[in-house]
Amino acid sequence: MKKILFLTVYLLCVSIISLFSQNSELDSIINVNISLKELSNSTPDKLDKIIVSEKYIILEGIISSIREIERSENNFIIDLHLLNGEWIGMDRIDVYKCIINVDGKEWENRFPKRAPREPTEELILLNNQVMVIGKVTDYVMDNSILTAVVNAEYIRKIQ
Repeated sequence: MKKILFLTVYLLCVSIISLFSQNSELDSIINVNISLKELSNSTPDKLDKIIVSEKYIILEGIISSIREIERSENNFIIDLHLLNGEWIGMDRIDVYKCIINVDGKEWENRFPKRAPREPTEELILLNNQVMVIGKVTDYVMDNSILTAVVNAEYIRKIQ
């Protein structure tokens, strides 16, 4: 009986230790503390620290605009404006935004030039709610507002 109890406790401890070691590995790759709100309220110094860390972030929001930079045989680049917000009391909404840079021919089929009448599930269109995984690579002044630029690695519709 003691051997079974000891073996059970031992396996439980090994499982817990391996679980914590996996979390620390994930923490070295992804910064789960960064949200769209955090990015929108950041200073250049904070954004520089996020850029230098080279960690992935996970953002959620609505695509408010799609700006095509290049669509050619060899390249495909677009910028998405990702928005999110929250009500402050009953009379004000704070809006948070960033620019998502989408770069590479593998994305071209997901962003059509014109929205089809019956869009398929894999297409990403204006006003879609999406989750984006990427890295902050830059920031710009957009209408006198500091705006983070995130290079997308993964985009998925949430609806």
